Amino acid sequence: MHLNPWIFRWHGHLGVGASLLVTILIITGIALNHTERLNLDSRFVGTGWLLSWYGVAPESPPINFRVGDRWLTEVDGSLFLDAVHVPSFKGSLVGAVQGDGFLIVGTADSIYLFEDNGQLIEKLGWKAGTISRLGHLRDTTYINSGEDTFASSDGFLTWRSSVEEPVWVLTQEAPPEVKESVLLAFRGRGLPWERVLLDLHSGRILGSWGSYVMDAAAVVLLLLVISGIYNWYLRR
Repeated sequence: MHLNPWIFRWHGHLGVGASLLVTILIITGIALNHTERLNLDSRFVGTGWLLSWYGVAPESPPINFRVGDRWLTEVDGSLFLDAVHVPSFKGSLVGAVQGDGFLIVGTADSIYLFEDNGQLIEKLGWKAGTISRLGHLRDTTYINSGEDTFASSDGFLTWRSSVEEPVWVLTQEAPPEVKESVLLAFRGRGLPWERVLLDLHSGRILGSWGSYVMDAAAVVLLLLVISGIYNWYLRR
């Protein structure tokens, strides 16, 4: 019975110390059991410090074009319209102009037509070389492909060779708030909540030593159970 007070004290200290880790294990375990119902694999992290912790960042600088009062930004092949991801776009952005109620967006080998909300209307393949830039003049859209310039004024049904010099659209520096919103949206799409919860549950979120921390919490929990039973036995 002389051991009983000592065991009781360290039982309490270990319980307080391990309570946070055990709580994380319980909560993340329950959540991961309902991944599909909670859509954890399709919901993405939008918290800046957590994305920085994981080192999620674009490989290349963003490319920005201003279309009217809106911004189109391409980051590593993904397109964002005012920081809203446009999932139907794939490629490297070379230009964007405002059409009659729609957006005209160009890549090296395609022309995309989008509604003002980013909904895809049509994707047109381009076979006459590589598109390097887009331009406009009055109601006509221009494409620079290699050393040639092509123009269309009938809704892209036909293209004709042109020697006119349109207003070529150029990349611009987006406002800081736009850049920040786009970067956050891009980084978030690379980190689903399912991965974060898995890493929390296993301890990998803390790095190479994180799993040992969670292992230690499991061992502490086992010791708490054993010491609790022992205290109960001594107090019978």
